Amino acid sequence: MASAQSPSRLPVLFDGGCPLCRRTARILHATDWMDRLQFVDATNAEAREFFAPGLSEAAVMVEMYVIDQRGRLHAGFEGYLQIARVVPLMWPFGLIGRLPGFRQIGHAIYRTIAANRVRRGRCTDDLCAPTR
Repeated sequence: MASAQSPSRLPVLFDGGCPLCRRTARILHATDWMDRLQFVDATNAEAREFFAPGLSEAAVMVEMYVIDQRGRLHAGFEGYLQIARVVPLMWPFGLIGRLPGFRQIGHAIYRTIAANRVRRGRCTDDLCAPTR
């Protein structure tokens, strides 16, 4: 269970060594007009432990994690559904993504993309700073 978060922002823990993950985080940040998301490079052990004590680096190499307002971890596609709850531009995705059938398809697509992504070093841009 996570405890170190701002009450109004959801931490999004992502693989900072993955260009696709960083690009996705930049896109999400650009659509987050209400500043409800906080992006964290989860390959940074101190930042990961601060936001999600006990979450291993191996876990974040498989999928991103979003920490909801109650401190619960939501991985992969479920994390996107949590993001969709607080980013107005994503509300339609959140509604459709929760429907039976669509949810299973969403999980399958997420797992396929995550399993085939490429990693290249550590995160170096501003987006990865845990204080964002």
